Amino acid sequence: MYFFLRNALLFAAIGVVLVPFNLPGQGKVYLVVGSDTAVWNFPGGVDVSKYHGHFSPDLYTLPQDNAYKVMDPAFRNLFTDSYGQPLKLTWWMLVGSVYRQADNTDVPIKNLMPLYLMKQYHGDAIQQLGDELSLHYHTFFWSDYNQDGKYYWNQARTFHECRADFDFALAQSLLEEEVFPVSFRSGWHYMDNEWQSYLNELLPFSMHNDSPNVHTDTVEPLDNVYDWSIAPLAFVPFHPTTTNYQVPGDGIGWNVRSVKMPNVSQTMMNQMFAQAAGGTDQVASLWAHLPETAFPADIARIDSLAHVAASNYPTVQFRYCTAVEAMQRWLGATDQTPPQLGVAEDVQGEIVTLTITTSEPIFQPQPFVALKDICEQYKILACTPAGTNSWTITLPVPRSSLAKVGIAVTDLAGNLTTRILRYLPDDL
Repeated sequence: MYFFLRNALLFAAIGVVLVPFNLPGQGKVYLVVGSDTAVWNFPGGVDVSKYHGHFSPDLYTLPQDNAYKVMDPAFRNLFTDSYGQPLKLTWWMLVGSVYRQADNTDVPIKNLMPLYLMKQYHGDAIQQLGDELSLHYHTFFWSDYNQDGKYYWNQARTFHECRADFDFALAQSLLEEEVFPVSFRSGWHYMDNEWQSYLNELLPFSMHNDSPNVHTDTVEPLDNVYDWSIAPLAFVPFHPTTTNYQVPGDGIGWNVRSVKMPNVSQTMMNQMFAQAAGGTDQVASLWAHLPETAFPADIARIDSLAHVAASNYPTVQFRYCTAVEAMQRWLGATDQTPPQLGVAEDVQGEIVTLTITTSEPIFQPQPFVALKDICEQYKILACTPAGTNSWTITLPVPRSSLAKVGIAVTDLAGNLTTRILRYLPDDL
């Protein structure tokens, strides 16, 4: 944990919560430009009438499609911030639910289809361009709420109905693609108190506050149901309270106001720069969908709006950041070193016990630990505290039935470390 006075912000620590205190001075604007990224099989999204959908990988594999377009360094270099640095993008990759039931046989793990395709075809570019790869989740739930005999992939009425699938997707993402979220965006901007409380145990940075918007849907197939009517309008991160995800309070995680790129106006961008000119740093999550034809044009438009606002407020600097980078800069965290993760294995016959240690306090109440067995069953496991920054866990599967164990920890500044223990070779 680091504390220091930087320009307009002084941060103090209360437990594991960083609390910013604004002092008079010049603020900055941190723009997080990204995509809720899926594989679509229907105009505008997913065919929710088919339980076993089929999805084409063309978005990621065809050179003329958007993925290759926006991964081109020449495209990125068209858009630079106040520091002359080119655009970085954050990729919130959709996993789970509809993909788990897809009929595709052309990807190794269909439940992770968008994540796999992005890594397979554009993983090197993500590294070279400094992008961030994270997760996105829609609470699709195969159901017939109105009991008319027709089932759809409806938006679930509560997160609880999808919690097991969400856990499955988290475990698979770590174990099969070595991706664990530090920033996150919920599908349809949906949130409830159970989900927010659970996110507080997993990851520090949520980027889906859609204030002040509210949307309801009562006709199946249900989708885009959310309520951000009383959430902060400011582009200033806040801790959601544990009893109401919309209200700033005592939660450990952060939430950031988000706006779909086509809905960002010059007035809105100017207001961010005006607030920064008054001394308040701004963080904005600006998103769209990679499959949308207009995605590259949306990026160009955001860049134009930002430069116009910068000319209106010439003392304000703006920076293109990934989600984690923006939050670390906003928090004033100088620590960019991932925690050291120690894993000691004790095998007594078929019983395997792990002792997990970290070099510093972590955001999660315990390390995230996921297990895969030889029958391709996935589990998330609970640890037992064993001292400062130390935990133990006895694996609930015999040694001869283990395939993999994955461990993920995030420190208080949002630096991630993962470890995969392989008890069998990966599938070819």
